[in-house]
Amino acid sequence: MASSKMAIARLDPLVAQRIAAGEVIERPSSVIRELIDNSLDAGSTSITVSLTEGGIEEMRVLDNGSGIAKNDLPMLGESHATSKIRELDDLYHITSMGFRGEALYSIAAVSSITIASNGYEITIDNGRRGEVLSSTTASGTLVIVKDLFGELPARRQFLKRAATEAAMVRTVLQEKALACPNVAFKLFVDATLRLDLPITTAKDRVADVLATNQRVAKEELIELAADHGRFSLYAVASSAALWRSDRSHIKIFVNKRPVDEYALVQAVTYGYSNLLPGGSFPYCYLFITIDPSLVDFNIHPTKREVRLRNKAEVHHRVVQMISSQVRRPIPRLQEKEEISSPALFEEKTGDDMQRGRSMRSTVGERLFTYAPKEQIDPSWFAKAKEALKEPAFETRLNAEEIDIWTLQQSDETFTYLGQAFNLFLIAQKGDELYIVDQHAAHERILYDRVRAKQPIQNLMVPIVFDVERSIDEYLMVNLDSYLNLGIKLKRIEDLTWELLGVPALYRTIENEVIAFLQTMLGEPSEIEKGLYSVVSCHAAIKAGDRIDAVAATELLKSVFALEEPICPHGRTFVIRLNKNDLMNSVGRT
Repeated sequence: MASSKMAIARLDPLVAQRIAAGEVIERPSSVIRELIDNSLDAGSTSITVSLTEGGIEEMRVLDNGSGIAKNDLPMLGESHATSKIRELDDLYHITSMGFRGEALYSIAAVSSITIASNGYEITIDNGRRGEVLSSTTASGTLVIVKDLFGELPARRQFLKRAATEAAMVRTVLQEKALACPNVAFKLFVDATLRLDLPITTAKDRVADVLATNQRVAKEELIELAADHGRFSLYAVASSAALWRSDRSHIKIFVNKRPVDEYALVQAVTYGYSNLLPGGSFPYCYLFITIDPSLVDFNIHPTKREVRLRNKAEVHHRVVQMISSQVRRPIPRLQEKEEISSPALFEEKTGDDMQRGRSMRSTVGERLFTYAPKEQIDPSWFAKAKEALKEPAFETRLNAEEIDIWTLQQSDETFTYLGQAFNLFLIAQKGDELYIVDQHAAHERILYDRVRAKQPIQNLMVPIVFDVERSIDEYLMVNLDSYLNLGIKLKRIEDLTWELLGVPALYRTIENEVIAFLQTMLGEPSEIEKGLYSVVSCHAAIKAGDRIDAVAATELLKSVFALEEPICPHGRTFVIRLNKNDLMNSVGRT
């Protein structure tokens, strides 16, 4: 409510302007974000950003777009002056990056801004408008912003040091560049080129941006695409061989705008859920092109929030695209590229002994070093022990140029060689050895079996169990979902339920099913996946179980018939070992 000490009065226009500017302009990166949007709307194919002192002292944005007519210069920096929309209905058909008419108005309120285009320029200094003058900028547009928050010291003191502000600008530039591979971007910081992204393809632009701070091979990136009429999906994503421990490289773009939309980030993680180990996340740059009438960016001045009128459908299609188009490679055991063990191999050769010279010999991919006895390193024994600790083989999950698993399916014949450590089943197919985790493999076979609808068998004695309030409410809402999965439940009183029936495969693990019921909260699809995982995991052959050759052979037949060898938890349970790798490891060529 109004203060009793001050009468209501209209704010001074400059005060109102600076208050409004605070919603749009927070720091140099906010300025650059808005200016780049204007450059893109002008059809630019080249945008160069230059910073002095992180942009706090000066920022320059030069583009080769269509420019600004002399007659429009006096309107620049006016509140809600824009060339992007005219009527209210235009808000529901926005195709431009900018549309509010707030950006230049806000920048001009908190800095000195000069806009030069097509031979003319105008300067607005902290809200004070200058005259239209002649300029040397003959084409495109050059915008110079100086002394950001110079007249607002309270705001300026919240800016970070120059290097940090420059890093934030770099991030904005990279985000804009990811969505516009047909535009070249450059960033100069204190006259030094810090980022150079030439015009390229969408996939190469993602690879180029990643290369600035990530060691990601372009070969591990794949392209996904799907068209659904009023919207289309395109993604540059990592194969199932590459992942990270956080979601920081799942980026969503809607009509070329980077947006913060957790539901779509979640859709990406759901799509990869059966492909990656638990707690792992992909690299995924998802670009959604959607009918403007189905999307609303008019929520927040930064335009990073978005409302999609068909969000549920988009979510479903993203999950579907990823799960159907990303395949998981089979791990391959390969010899490490270089193994060097000083002084482990010694050889007396007269001339070389006299010259005290070391010899190196390459066998396959392995590298051995021979040194004469006179030059043995005194610490050779300690080094030898360290060298021997390193495995001669490493597991590689590189994306294959060919789908090796699909190829093996064309040959049904294999030879069962035996069981190792009561855990791994070993089979030979041609020149490949396959090592199969028996528990995970059997778990997957059972998982597929329990997913097939089976009749409910009533328990002779119902099992009574208690639940917490949230679970009680959840079970009442999702009773039909469980019944569709063969789980027959009845609520007998507040917070108390009965398990009345289960499919035959569940009959020995009723307690595990009840433990699942007492903790599960999620969508019906998550209920299904989680329940099947519990059942198949507890019913499967365990690590340490000894199984005979007949049972092992039958299990392997089922494994080799699978479309992909992935357990219900998303883990690959087959490793491939090539004959040539084995031969190279012992020096055979």
